[in-house]
Amino acid sequence: MNILNVGQNYSITTAASGNKMPTESIAVEKNINQNNSQPTKIDMRNISIDEINTLIKSGESALLDVVPFIPLNVLEQYNNDPEKIGKIKVDLIGQVEKSIDFKKSIGENTDFLSGVLSKFKDLDGKQLNGKVDILA
Repeated sequence: MNILNVGQNYSITTAASGNKMPTESIAVEKNINQNNSQPTKIDMRNISIDEINTLIKSGESALLDVVPFIPLNVLEQYNNDPEKIGKIKVDLIGQVEKSIDFKKSIGENTDFLSGVLSKFKDLDGKQLNGKVDILA
């Protein structure tokens, strides 16, 4: 909005309908709809922290069973900025598989992690729901 020409005269010289939409917003909306027309699949071997959060908000409670591991040096590279960290991709299935291997090597029970791995493999490759109600 350009406010340089606003002065003391508040009168309106032309009538305008309250139902007008700027044409730019229509073009942006068309672009968004065209870009979202392709179904997105969940890739549990290359998933960002933001994508994990979105899935949790959409009701995928299986993702609450384990926390993705991000090395400290990677967090420091991004200055611990939550927005940047949210875009980091992790191999969630690989992390659980490595945890299972480690626990087996030290003789610990892996039943819980095996169940988590099974849930993650079920999610892997599923179509991502285009509309997520994050207020629910």
